[in-house]
Amino acid sequence: MDADIIFSGCGTVCNDCEYFKGEKEPKCPGCESLRGKPFWGSCPTYACVQDHGVEHCGVCGEFPCDKFIETFDPSHGQVSSVIRTGLLAYRARHGDEKAMELSRKLEH
Repeated sequence: MDADIIFSGCGTVCNDCEYFKGEKEPKCPGCESLRGKPFWGSCPTYACVQDHGVEHCGVCGEFPCDKFIETFDPSHGQVSSVIRTGLLAYRARHGDEKAMELSRKLEH
């Protein structure tokens, strides 16, 4: 996998995000760089990943939890959290590269 691919703990491929790519303002360097405090506020999912000491939600023993399902970008709707749930489960089983490929297929 390309070493420059960055995932967030919630399952977003940062490299495919309009804010990360600088297509929308403000430009975002990614959740890790911002320590879970993007321009829109504090991310409860980032904090939860840190509290549980896991790389991403998909490898958490409590996944999928209500907190994850109830946290989503209102402009994308709750269906986005359900899609990310599947992607994170897939990532946990098959790895980052295959999860990235699947995420990109779903975008097209």
